[in-house]
Amino acid sequence: MHNINQNQIKDFYNNIDKIWDENDAWHQYSNKAISHYLKSKRDVLKNTVILNAGSAGNSYGIACRQMFHVDIADKKIQGLENSVVASIENLPFENNSFDNIICVGSVLNYCDAVAAISELYRVLKDNGNLIIEFESSWGFEYLGQQVYKKEASIITTEYIEEKHTQWLYSHKYIYSILKSYDFQIIDKQTFHIIDGLLSKVFVDKMAVSLNFIDKIIKEIPLLNQHGNNVILHCLKKS
Repeated sequence: MHNINQNQIKDFYNNIDKIWDENDAWHQYSNKAISHYLKSKRDVLKNTVILNAGSAGNSYGIACRQMFHVDIADKKIQGLENSVVASIENLPFENNSFDNIICVGSVLNYCDAVAAISELYRVLKDNGNLIIEFESSWGFEYLGQQVYKKEASIITTEYIEEKHTQWLYSHKYIYSILKSYDFQIIDKQTFHIIDGLLSKVFVDKMAVSLNFIDKIIKEIPLLNQHGNNVILHCLKKS
């Protein structure tokens, strides 16, 4: 796979005040959806040693025994206890180091998915949990574009008035990688379903305001696979 320029990503995130722009309705909804999902997993995560892979310094309110923050954007984790500047494609930890891992905020989309998942698998203990979130090429936002439903594509997006490059993966492709490492998918959730479609007609703020419809749509199998974002709870089999 081609590599995304990690230095550009590092500089971008080091130079913005907040990862989740308060004036960006789309990404504020993403933050809330991720936080809500992690809250639903609090019993799994409590009293454990967690790797927060690509954390940007955000602990998401998780109560745990110990959390290790890893990010390439050094300024975002500066001063945090147990913080390490590194790419999740090359983690400086021993095998089987962590009880659980979270990797959210579409961190996977800035990485080679195979390399990243391989490393997350390596440092996770047997019977450990991996909660991972990514942006999917099956999202209705990409309907009618060449990247729609593609396994892996490089796209250029705009965030906080700056263009940057990232990977876009199909959920089936990510599932296949996880399966190859013998991860069991315990459950999955998609979000940004209806607003991905409505964003073609309305501005993001209007599209996101109708996201309550997602609660209905995500129960319909033929539609819920078209979320722009997918979050998975996986178990590393022993």
